[in-house]
Amino acid sequence: MKPLLFAMLALSLLAPALPLAHPGHDHKTMGTIASIDKNKFVVKTTDGKEMTFEVIPVTIYKRGKDKGVQTDLKAGMRVVVLSTGEGNPIKAREIQYSAAAVTAAKK
Repeated sequence: MKPLLFAMLALSLLAPALPLAHPGHDHKTMGTIASIDKNKFVVKTTDGKEMTFEVIPVTIYKRGKDKGVQTDLKAGMRVVVLSTGEGNPIKAREIQYSAAAVTAAKK
């Protein structure tokens, strides 16, 4: 009887975590653009890994809170990439980057 109760308790504790482990949801990758080549770019993540992403026709670019464009992306730029996390290369759904800092002109 005790093993059955223990098994039921273990299953009831694990059940809420099961939906979290499914594919198809967005993944967030933060890092710096290492290289860009046409519709593919490599991001060096904050933990030192390199990940290759593909820009697809539905990719959204966000420059701060404004709309951005693909030509804004440059090597060395810090980005946040939302993707499906599947495939090789991974398809980028959204690329977020900050607006360039405005510096005061020197006199």
